[in-house]
Amino acid sequence: MLFGAFLAWETRNVTIPALNDSKYIGMSVYNVVILSSIGATVSMVLKKTQHYELHHALVSAVVLLSTTVALTMVFLPKVNTAYLKN
Repeated sequence: MLFGAFLAWETRNVTIPALNDSKYIGMSVYNVVILSSIGATVSMVLKKTQHYELHHALVSAVVLLSTTVALTMVFLPKVNTAYLKN
């Protein structure tokens, strides 16, 4: 997480538009941190209950959601730009 935030900070002033995606990288890091902290908190609460299926479903949903949103935020603008150019 820290390395991703560092890379986003270092590439914030890149003048090449195709490479200047530090805003999206920063939002992706923020998204993963928020979803992970919410998931970890609720997971700790559910771990001590009898609802182990809900615990596993929540962890799976948080992992899938954060990964999907992060990849979409980073790559969708690039795909959209490439698609609109042609």
